[in-house]
Amino acid sequence: MTTNEPPQNPQQPYPQDGYPQGGYPQQPYPGQPYGGQYPPQTPPAKKRKKWPWILGGIILLFVAMFGGCMALIGGAANEIDKEINREIAVTYRVTGTGSGSITWTDKDFNMAQETDASLPWEKQVTISGFGKTASLSVTNSSDDGATSTCEIIVDGQVKYTQTAKGAYASAHCSGSVD
Repeated sequence: MTTNEPPQNPQQPYPQDGYPQGGYPQQPYPGQPYGGQYPPQTPPAKKRKKWPWILGGIILLFVAMFGGCMALIGGAANEIDKEINREIAVTYRVTGTGSGSITWTDKDFNMAQETDASLPWEKQVTISGFGKTASLSVTNSSDDGATSTCEIIVDGQVKYTQTAKGAYASAHCSGSVD
């Protein structure tokens, strides 16, 4: 045999290509790392537990909501306290002829009365509390020609007025002074 061919080995497939038994070496494809070999095996990353983060987020949300509600309630309570303590100056005035029995509300809805008061009559009071309401009533004396007019005045403006004519007639003024 005078050829330049390698000898044929029955145990080695494809002896003419010059590669060892086991086939052709694999060439890397474009974008394939490690020269066509599998990448080295790395241990899987340890998974972090998600439930502590979820629980922490829920607790944080609860604390934020609770704090917001407390701030809102505190602000509302502060505004209510300011309104209760705010005072308004009110003038009660009764004009007319003769005399009459006069009843009015004072601070904190306290009732006061003056019987057989000579007209004209005037009184200044301070109203406070949550529902700032003023009330004034006058009842004429027994004189048939008696007339009386009640007025509630706030900041120089007549807010409520009513007139009564005749013996024992009554005029009543009341309402909010806010």
